[in-house]
Amino acid sequence: MRVKTFFLLLLGSLSLLGGCADKADSESSSAAARVMIIGLDGTRAEALDLAHTPNLDRLRLLGQTDLNAITGDVSLSGPGWASMLSGVWCDKHQVVDNDVSWGNSQFDRFPHFIRRVEQQQPDLRTVSVSHWAAINDEILCADEAGDDCGPTDRVVNTDSDAQVRDVIVDELRNADPHVLFMQFDDIDHAGHGTPPASPPGGFCPYPEGDIIAGEENGLCSPANFNPEYVATLELTDEYIGDILDALFARPDFHAENWLIMVSPDHGGGGVVFNQHGFPQAQDRRTFLIFAANELRPFPVDAQLKIVDVTASALFHLGIVPEPDWQLDGQAIGLPGAPAYVDTAIPTCYDPAVFNPDSGRS
Repeated sequence: MRVKTFFLLLLGSLSLLGGCADKADSESSSAAARVMIIGLDGTRAEALDLAHTPNLDRLRLLGQTDLNAITGDVSLSGPGWASMLSGVWCDKHQVVDNDVSWGNSQFDRFPHFIRRVEQQQPDLRTVSVSHWAAINDEILCADEAGDDCGPTDRVVNTDSDAQVRDVIVDELRNADPHVLFMQFDDIDHAGHGTPPASPPGGFCPYPEGDIIAGEENGLCSPANFNPEYVATLELTDEYIGDILDALFARPDFHAENWLIMVSPDHGGGGVVFNQHGFPQAQDRRTFLIFAANELRPFPVDAQLKIVDVTASALFHLGIVPEPDWQLDGQAIGLPGAPAYVDTAIPTCYDPAVFNPDSGRS
């Protein structure tokens, strides 16, 4: 997607991504509220500044960004996506790995946010597209929910990130979605690498000579810089550009009130250069990019969290959480959102049973 074209589209669309719509306009458009969540598996926050990502850069420029958000202390994909999409931490959803603990999960009590949306606003079209099948199979279409995806309108597991792009573009061109979740997996694949490559992968986006001495960047060094990791993020940014092209080309786009959120499930390379999962800063560090018709600054002097994604999506859609939902996340960056209260993150890391993620998830 050409940067100039993208820039003009953004500036010409309802003052999207940092606009100044007045209160009356905001209230009148609440019924048209829509949500797009772009999940970038295993993307380190620093990579956003080191890679060429013009589409993510424009969302950042005209939206709100926090490069120091955080996931739980078991920084694996299973608990990361479970926390983001349920809005609660691992002590509630009970997912602490990528496989075994799915059988102990509590998604009947703490379901995927799309199930909340379908319960509260059943007329909305909801879509979930994922390259990592476990997100749909285990979180959205959980065993505790009867091995089905409930009333979710479209659930697709793909074999590639390009197919994720294709399904989302098809939705935007040929349907009327209100809630879109998508997960791109290949950035994480590049971080893990494919043995026997030497070195096999690595979550290090710093090119040789650019690593700052003393900066807390895990095991990043010129020796394990992974150009494939950066190149995969850049390719994913091109897919995001295709999606945004389709979004802005929608005939009624100017009457729609989209909140776009971008976040990974975890970082990586903090303890083992091509792995993640440990309770270490670079494995746990994530980021949040929000873009919408009207935004407020993110809370300052507070630790924003992966669980805030679900809370923000529900708030934007006008859904008020019930007390028994016990959400840990809070709405951020949105007009009228309550003041942010920084809260502790529960500990689920048990070194006696923990297995780091050295594979592709």
